[in-house]
Amino acid sequence: MLNSILTGYALVFFSSQPMVGALFLVATFIIPAQGLAGLASLLISNLWAYCLGCSREEIKGGYFAYNGLLTGLALGLTYEVNGPFLLMLFIAGLLGVLIASSLQALFRQYLFIPVLSTPFVLTTWLVLAAAQHFHGLIYTLEPYEVTILPGAFPQWLDFFFRSAGATFFQLTAVAGLLVSIGLLLYSRFALILAVAGLISGSVVYSLLRGDPADLQRNLIGFNFILTAIAVGGVWTVPGIDTLALALAGGALCAIVAAASAALLSSLHLPSLAFPFIATTCIMIYALKHRGPASRFQTLAFPEKTPETNIKRQRNARTRFLRPQVPGFVLPVSGEWTVTQGREGEHTHKHGWTYAWDFEIQDEWGRSFREDGLSAEDFYSFNMPVYAPADGKVVTAVNHIDDNPVGQVNTVDNWGNLVIVWHYGNIYTTYCHLRRGTASVSEGELIRQGQVIGKVGNSGRSAVPHLHFHVQNNHEIGAASVEAEILHYVSSVGSRGFYHTHGIPEQGEHVRSLAAEERVFHAAGLPLGRRWRYAVSPEGRNREEIWETEIDFAGNRFLVCKARRSRIRYMANRYVLLLLDYEGPRDAGLYWLFLGLSRLPMTSEKVAWKDELDGGLMLPPLKRILSDLLEPFHSFVRVETESRFNGTGSNFVVSTDLAQKGFLAGKKFRNVRITSIFDLHRGLVSLTSEIDNEPVFSLAQIPAPEAAEEKRPLEPLPAANG
Repeated sequence: MLNSILTGYALVFFSSQPMVGALFLVATFIIPAQGLAGLASLLISNLWAYCLGCSREEIKGGYFAYNGLLTGLALGLTYEVNGPFLLMLFIAGLLGVLIASSLQALFRQYLFIPVLSTPFVLTTWLVLAAAQHFHGLIYTLEPYEVTILPGAFPQWLDFFFRSAGATFFQLTAVAGLLVSIGLLLYSRFALILAVAGLISGSVVYSLLRGDPADLQRNLIGFNFILTAIAVGGVWTVPGIDTLALALAGGALCAIVAAASAALLSSLHLPSLAFPFIATTCIMIYALKHRGPASRFQTLAFPEKTPETNIKRQRNARTRFLRPQVPGFVLPVSGEWTVTQGREGEHTHKHGWTYAWDFEIQDEWGRSFREDGLSAEDFYSFNMPVYAPADGKVVTAVNHIDDNPVGQVNTVDNWGNLVIVWHYGNIYTTYCHLRRGTASVSEGELIRQGQVIGKVGNSGRSAVPHLHFHVQNNHEIGAASVEAEILHYVSSVGSRGFYHTHGIPEQGEHVRSLAAEERVFHAAGLPLGRRWRYAVSPEGRNREEIWETEIDFAGNRFLVCKARRSRIRYMANRYVLLLLDYEGPRDAGLYWLFLGLSRLPMTSEKVAWKDELDGGLMLPPLKRILSDLLEPFHSFVRVETESRFNGTGSNFVVSTDLAQKGFLAGKKFRNVRITSIFDLHRGLVSLTSEIDNEPVFSLAQIPAPEAAEEKRPLEPLPAANG
């Protein structure tokens, strides 16, 4: 209940942090009667939402609370608190919840943009319009006359504080100071955006000679602030470009504010937050529907802070496959050599840049046995080609003769081939197949791993090989598009190097990861599981309980409630990926995230690398500085290199990590984390060392054997890249 209330206050500035909400709550009570009106309206809105059976998640998340809060604060600024006022507040709570529920459904289904505080504005307008016919509501100007600590701040700072406080309809600098502190706790970049938006909007309003009283009364400036934060850091990925977008948003908001004041004056209604809502919705809607773009990337679901937005985006860019780039596993089995890669010197040019040619080579680098004069001498010839994903065959050519070695057929350039449609406009193409071996027909639905043909030497092919690329239509000879290979191992000496995704280069030896179900069941973190660990951070002993959970959006979490820590993760048949970590640095999940951020589901002796958010290992002051600079450039990172070794029923993962970058300290330059898994019990121990000195350890406390026997195995999920 308390968290729902505090979240309602925090959401006014897009935060969900209770501490931020507590500061905002205190700020609203600078004028006690108005603060009580806001709190009462918030509670009434939540009560109506419960009675109407609205989503419990949205109630707990503060959606109804913050709209009700703003309605109460606005009405508390306008009218004296008396019996008719309380009756109107109670009815307005019902009206606000109904409007909020309706708009939420409408915006989610058709517009795909945030509702923001639109329910508050519509509800308050209706109440103010109705009040013109109800004489029981007594208009008051008392809040305008409240002055606390006059002259305590320079004029420019007083203007900012009053504008920030006006977001909660508190027209005092002291309230604005509390709001600014809360904003600073929420996000340093949001505070920068707030200042930029207020300056931009105020300068434009003044240059166009708007009424100075509008700015001086501080009932317009908060719109500039909210618009800048929303478009510059909440609904877009923050950066230098979005700082410019925030400045533009503040300027546009000044125009909308003047227009709305003129249009609403005849109705005797204030603009309230309408300039912010209109400007933000127009900008976000336009950005979302402009097509693919590299700048001003919008977000469907904003994170907790602008800094988290940029970290998640940078994390996704450095660690994972880009959403717009298709990825497929290798269409062959065993080890193959890339004899021509992207922008290859022979035929992978111009429209066919993004393609691979695969051949089998022996340890001496030869692709054939005997003298190599016939196609049958080549190791690749007649080897099966597999579908790398489910799909539908749209084209199959099977009648073209294979060429004698050294000759090419330029009439039927692509030779025998199969083209498969997978989703949207994504098709995969397999060329130069052996005549008569295409084992699928047009219109046939196929499954991942199904044989679709065999390697041949047809078309423009001098030696047997497989040509593979991705294209955007079903036409033979269509241009290739950028794509990546998923879950493959490249050979480096005696040890393989695992890639979650990547672009194999010419000369590279590659094979698909040999995923094993038993490793997945040991390390895949199935839902509904619970583990107990004896934990020793720097010699202190305690117990931690870890559990797996899933939220309404399908995100999976490994959670330790006692330590208020959690890891968001995903797992499929090929890999466990730990996506991000929240919590203290002495929790077991913290060291698990650093040591096992990426784990292939195999018992092969493979190695792999990763790059994590460097702020995880920074002391508090450096972390604040890193957060402040994050939207502009990352000045610290954590580089990891892991090795996998299997030993009977156990397997061991050793991870070396180091902090790199301008803000990196010397303490974390030589860190090793060793994790040991049991194929039946999962993670059984983890130890961390810095410069060979132990700093952390944990050991699993075994569950009763009977409980283990009753535990069902979670089905092996499909890989989605």
